[in-house]
Amino acid sequence: MKSKNRRGFTVVELIVYLGVVMGVIMINLMFIKMVQAGNPSEAMFWRSFQSAWTRMTLNAKANNISYRISIRDKDVIFSPMNVKRMHFDEVNVERISLPDSIHVRSQRNMIAYDDGFASPTEIIWLDSDGKIKYYQKVQMGWSGYRVERKE
Repeated sequence: MKSKNRRGFTVVELIVYLGVVMGVIMINLMFIKMVQAGNPSEAMFWRSFQSAWTRMTLNAKANNISYRISIRDKDVIFSPMNVKRMHFDEVNVERISLPDSIHVRSQRNMIAYDDGFASPTEIIWLDSDGKIKYYQKVQMGWSGYRVERKE
């Protein structure tokens, strides 16, 4: 076989090169997203909290059930109150664990009544150093809550 002098890349080499470059770009983009989002366990906690809050409001409206929301050092508990026997299987206590990076300043118990009203309150979330990280404001009615991150 004769050996020819090559001055360029073959198609296979170009495809491998583009694959490696795309892989590096994707890893960098994922890393940038994680840095922008902050702590991934905190993001997961807030998504779980939102899901539990939505389920609570839907169950409360549909079944005329009041809920107690207990915010403690290690978890948040959504528990139904005065559940009628016919709704017992439809409604469950929901517990969400807090990530290690945040904790609540003081434990709270809130009641969301079956008519949709709750006393307005503010919950202060601290980071592991004891500095304020989030303000969570619960409004009256099923309008829900708002979380503001302190920079």
